[in-house]
Amino acid sequence: MTNAQATIEQNRRAWNEVASRHAAQNFTNTGTNLCTKPGFYIDPVFRDCLLSLQLKEKTLAQFNCNNGRELISAVQLGAQAGIGFDFSTAFVEQARSLAEAARVAAKFVETDIYEMPAAYHAAADILFLTAGALCWMPDLRRYFATAHRVLRSGGSLFLYETHPFLEMCKPDRDRLEGEPLNLHYPYFMDVPVAWGSGLDYYGQKKYGEETVYWYHHTLSTIFQAIIDAGFAIRKFAEFDHDNSIGYREVENFPVRPPMSFVLRADQI
Repeated sequence: MTNAQATIEQNRRAWNEVASRHAAQNFTNTGTNLCTKPGFYIDPVFRDCLLSLQLKEKTLAQFNCNNGRELISAVQLGAQAGIGFDFSTAFVEQARSLAEAARVAAKFVETDIYEMPAAYHAAADILFLTAGALCWMPDLRRYFATAHRVLRSGGSLFLYETHPFLEMCKPDRDRLEGEPLNLHYPYFMDVPVAWGSGLDYYGQKKYGEETVYWYHHTLSTIFQAIIDAGFAIRKFAEFDHDNSIGYREVENFPVRPPMSFVLRADQI
């Protein structure tokens, strides 16, 4: 399967398939944390990025928001409201439930990012995405062009993503015990990688009937797509910690590759 729209639809099925598995493992604890520990799901690195923009009276948006816990946490840091977008019906339903329980002004919209409804153009002051967002997007130019439309004039885009170099390696659950961290996937790939083991990165379990397809994007591809969309890159920093869940064992390796990065870009 190489057709971009077909992979999006297949990935939607795969995310809907795993939603109940994720919920069984973390939904109750997630709800408790959001209600009792404001900002819990924004780690210190990304918290500093968001707070640098003075969140008061700002509307935040997140693409590929999953169950909404990061957006809800971000709004709890002092923003006026939040809007989360995701293509999974099941995860959007979870996000709405979590926001309601936490009494946070966050709205969640089920949509293909490429088919963003016009009602959400110029809807947010700050838009962010976090680990594991870009790998589901076949066309980054269209993706960041949509981000530009969703932001109000002068808005800011933040990425806190898995480093593309790290994605050349197998995630924890795909490596055998004691297997070293070798380069497994090429850095430059023209077609998506197919996984048949499901998306249960919390339980580290392999399962599933729905194949999932992910795209590997180089740093230069990411940078250029952001620039072409009408943004100016203001900040870029790389880190040796895992901001996903897929490579936690690698954090204990004595020699680590770049594992995550932060990028800020402003509309021009």
